[in-house]
Amino acid sequence: MSRRIRLDLAYDGTDYAGWQVQRGQITIQSVLEAVLKRLNGDRAVSIRAAGRTDAGVHARQQVCDFLFDGDAGDDDLAHALGRMLPAEIRPLSLVTAAETFHARRSARRKHYRYRLDRSAFGSPIHARYALHFPQELDTEALADALGRLPGRHDWSGFTSSRCEVDDRVRELKVAEYHERGGNARFDFEGDGFLTHMVRNLVGTLLEIGQHKRPPVDIDRIVASEDRRMAGPTAPPQGLHLWNVTYQDSEAVRMLDRS
Repeated sequence: MSRRIRLDLAYDGTDYAGWQVQRGQITIQSVLEAVLKRLNGDRAVSIRAAGRTDAGVHARQQVCDFLFDGDAGDDDLAHALGRMLPAEIRPLSLVTAAETFHARRSARRKHYRYRLDRSAFGSPIHARYALHFPQELDTEALADALGRLPGRHDWSGFTSSRCEVDDRVRELKVAEYHERGGNARFDFEGDGFLTHMVRNLVGTLLEIGQHKRPPVDIDRIVASEDRRMAGPTAPPQGLHLWNVTYQDSEAVRMLDRS
């Protein structure tokens, strides 16, 4: 008898063509489904994720769910995944969930973080996980622009032409910038995000921070619903799906990695 599994995992997306299965490409989903098929008695497993990360984007906590027919218990299945998955894809927790659990639809809040390396010449330690950006930024202009973002809007002005969703209204709850030493980050939290939305926001905000456009452009772009009004798409390596929040009853025990 099959049961629904919730799997939380982390991954380095540098060498992958994103989360979603694509013909002729190696993706996080395709690798994970191939391993699960072996563990499921060679029966195919279809995975649903909280969000589809792009090529080169990372996840500190991605959440997915799937139906599993095998006899392995939760702990045995989790440890088998730990042995069989490549080092850049790691299970964080695995539990049998309610049949109604849906990794995307059950999610209440998602947090994306975009990291910047602000050092003069760039750190090789951070090169895979942060955008090297030593240019001067006006933090007051950034604060003004960021303060205009929270709210429930149609985000068509900040999404990609590849976006397949018709309803582009989402509520952005948090939009912040923090800098300390040679490291900086943008944090965005909301009930959902569109294709390239965070990277387009970051590209626009970096232009505002360099006085290439005024903070009020945020209002104009949102009102226009026209992607051509916004700034460039920031490179993928700085973006991390930081965590996904569910109801307290859906909290899970993290695996003991010691």
